[in-house]
Amino acid sequence: MLLQGTLVSRFAAVGRLATIVGVLVACSALYAQKPEQTEQILNRLPTQADVDCDVPAAADVEKCVVKRFKEQDVTGVVLCAPDGSTPLRVWTVAPGSSKVEQIRFYKNGIEVFRDVIGQEARWFNTGGTRRGVLGADKKTIESWTSISPQEATQEAVAALKTNDFERYQRVALTLDDLKTLGLSGPLAAEIQNEIKGVSPDAFAKLAQKLNIPDDANWGALNAGRPATIPASDAVAEDLEAYYNVAIIVMKGGDAAQSQELYVGDLVKVGDVWKIVGLPTGEPFGQATGAVSASSVLLPTEGGANVAASSADVGEMGAALSEAYRKLETASPQDYPALCDQTVELLLNVAASNPQESDNMLSQAVDVVFTGLQSGMYPNGVEKLASLAEKINETGGDEVKARVRQRQITAAFYAVAQSQPQPKPSELSKAQEKYTEDLTAFAEEYAGTAAGSEAAMSLALDQEYLLENDAAIGYYQQVVKNAGGSEIARKAQGALARLQSEGGALKAPKLKYLDGSDVAFGAAGGKPTIVFFWGSWDQDSVAKVKQLANQVNVVGVNVDSAPDPNNAAAYFQQITRGLPWKNVCDPNGLEGTAPVAFGVQTAPWVVLIGKDGKVVRSNIANLDELSDVLKELK
Repeated sequence: MLLQGTLVSRFAAVGRLATIVGVLVACSALYAQKPEQTEQILNRLPTQADVDCDVPAAADVEKCVVKRFKEQDVTGVVLCAPDGSTPLRVWTVAPGSSKVEQIRFYKNGIEVFRDVIGQEARWFNTGGTRRGVLGADKKTIESWTSISPQEATQEAVAALKTNDFERYQRVALTLDDLKTLGLSGPLAAEIQNEIKGVSPDAFAKLAQKLNIPDDANWGALNAGRPATIPASDAVAEDLEAYYNVAIIVMKGGDAAQSQELYVGDLVKVGDVWKIVGLPTGEPFGQATGAVSASSVLLPTEGGANVAASSADVGEMGAALSEAYRKLETASPQDYPALCDQTVELLLNVAASNPQESDNMLSQAVDVVFTGLQSGMYPNGVEKLASLAEKINETGGDEVKARVRQRQITAAFYAVAQSQPQPKPSELSKAQEKYTEDLTAFAEEYAGTAAGSEAAMSLALDQEYLLENDAAIGYYQQVVKNAGGSEIARKAQGALARLQSEGGALKAPKLKYLDGSDVAFGAAGGKPTIVFFWGSWDQDSVAKVKQLANQVNVVGVNVDSAPDPNNAAAYFQQITRGLPWKNVCDPNGLEGTAPVAFGVQTAPWVVLIGKDGKVVRSNIANLDELSDVLKELK
């Protein structure tokens, strides 16, 4: 059984690549092309320096192709790569003239940036969501009309790195913003003090102190879920905000050389996210954990807004972030000691911050279990038992259930991973014990998140055994007990998939990576398979390639994109050369398609016969797929 624990981060892909390429191919005719035209188009660079777009190699410039195009009422020319179909630049011209109105820039065939000449700069698709008004020089962003929290903090890092106060001002909350938001009273007074601290001198001193290296860049936004501060006497309308925000800054793109920059609060003004005051932090490469993120907006018990919660545990929080970073790259020799240190830190934070106690205890359990699961923490079973004693004294029902579930699985791992390898009879006995204990646990703790996870694991086991009725029972238990949670939606998807056998597949509307619609019915007189696959399992991909001439393949990739902001480029890379189209989602096994079908692992195949009816909804062994296809003939 493959246990899954995917961290999700949402990414909404937009774009019109399929539309524009289709229009270009259908409506274009070769321009009266001259080499200087290609050079001229390529020499018009984006007005913004941080745009990552494709530039052909010097040897390929003369091979690029200039074409006319018309898209609805828009006309112009497109510069394509030597293959003749992948756009590099698009120039649009104003109706009735030859004046360039827009220049569109592409990365991997997808528009990432658009200059609306002299007016605004816009980022698209994997380039981001920013939209900025150009100043008098027609190049510099004067103000933002739309910018996300991630991009606002990215601007802050770039501004601090280059000591560009004006750039920072564009993402900093202003006194005029306070009027727009309708803030008043003590809360407004606190925020005004923060705003008044945003001065050129203070910013310059901060930039000098932080000393962010030239090759360091924004790496990630470290924040909890966004909050809505409800309208009240102090807030004219509902206010969207993030509390206690930190930014991960990485040197040279190396996560091992990263450090946190503490931003504090972010507030949404219209479609623009802004930073309250100035960030704080320590000189890059010299972090001691003495600084942490704080908040002037975070309500405390009783309603006052103070910054005590984060400050109380700031030093331990910074040390904890460092401990997690070290764990990610630890060698098998160093892992046990680092694991013990991380658990001790989590226990200290739990003791110092009762409101976060269960959360910290759950993290401690997961740290130990992850080490045990990887085989790098041989004392994991004993450590879990020790944690269970503490948790059973002070923890809530959810964390008690979590540690018990992990103990049951750990007991099985202790046998399965033992050296020398266990005899088949010993392993079989351990498996039976695991199933027996987990079944009892799922019943006893049915109302907890861990109980639902256990039921999902048991359901998956039953699907492997083709005991569909038993699997359905477990999935129904999850739907009943887990309400509208993500795990309940996945269980509901599994039920729909299993109950489709003998009839048409119950499936949501999905789109392939190229933007075209997915069709699950019979086609071309051949069976269809819905193939859930991961790039780490090339053996399964190879097996399906061998069968691709016998079946229609609907590919569903379940990779979690390493960088959601560049997800499209990542998926284009891993799907290149495959003889079938693919549905791709940056959220991997927690993406739309796997959740809708209730798929928990890969490879996984749903087989649809020539008549459009589902033959099998749970083929996990691709050798078995070959046998089933032979039987269909």
